[in-house]
Amino acid sequence: MASRKGEAAEAAWEGADLERPLSGENPETESLAEARRWVGVYQHLVQLEQEMFDVLARMIPGMPTDAQKEAERTNLPVIASQVERFRHRLDYWQKRRDGLEPGASPK
Repeated sequence: MASRKGEAAEAAWEGADLERPLSGENPETESLAEARRWVGVYQHLVQLEQEMFDVLARMIPGMPTDAQKEAERTNLPVIASQVERFRHRLDYWQKRRDGLEPGASPK
């Protein structure tokens, strides 16, 4: 059981790291196609996490008080952190894509 707790803690810590790239992500790529691909990936992840947050936020008021408190203390902050992280990464890739577009001014 201790290893599961450790894995969960590690996942939560990694999920909170705004700069942590996904597996296979190369933030320094010079490929416009790759930048466009990561914009799409992060758009989907932002949408997924935001929808999960919204569903949970709608469900909480109908839960027993103890369940509400736990969900508000643990679930909502974790999902909100993921939304923030994925939005941050999406913003990075949108800027990267825009900088790689033909005719973009060099930095």
